Amino acid sequence: MKQRIEDNEFDVWLESSVPEFLPDDIVKQVTPWKKAVGQVLAGFVMTSLFLDVFYLDMILPAVGYLLSFWGFSAIFRENRWFRICGGITAVRGLFFLVKLLLPAEIFLELIYTKTAFLFAAGFYTYGVFAFLFCFWLGLRTVQQKAGLSPKAKGVLVLMLWYLVFYLLRIFFGYLGLLLPIALFVVYAFAVQSVANIMKELEDAGYVMDIAPTRIPKQISGICILGLFFAAALL
Repeated sequence: MKQRIEDNEFDVWLESSVPEFLPDDIVKQVTPWKKAVGQVLAGFVMTSLFLDVFYLDMILPAVGYLLSFWGFSAIFRENRWFRICGGITAVRGLFFLVKLLLPAEIFLELIYTKTAFLFAAGFYTYGVFAFLFCFWLGLRTVQQKAGLSPKAKGVLVLMLWYLVFYLLRIFFGYLGLLLPIALFVVYAFAVQSVANIMKELEDAGYVMDIAPTRIPKQISGICILGLFFAAALL
């Protein structure tokens, strides 16, 4: 009887010694998938920005593709759709590097003379739809595993956003300022909607299967970004 009381007291003491809310750095260690998905979303946003000032048109996509690839390399075990997303990101990032390496004249000549290169250029531009479709399926799969209603409507809004954006660019060219601002607001709400899915998964107690990192991210990041920036300066 005495031993049972001591055990109960120990359990109570142990419960009271644990804080109700853990610090952010501890949470990140316990749920590393949140950081990985955050890298995917941040990378996707950076590759979607079109800022032709201070070399940002080169810097942002380079960093964005790297972040997205890091994110998917961590969660690729979760489902096949995330693996496909990682492959699409790698292919588009590689084409972006080739685009930086080649002089503009040679790049355009290859597009007009080589069918395979033209197809690769088209996939680089419009492959975002394949990426978003697979990302949508991947998120729905995760939601189903977590016992949540599979929706991920924010990704569908992003697909519609890109469709409207490309159609406007093709048929009207310069869009002025008001319409891009309105499109940006819709884009921001859609990305936030996707980010909210991560909060729902966390509240449901779901944990993604994270792959171990074989090459330190600092080393791979320095090498890849160095290659991108060297190509940009050529």
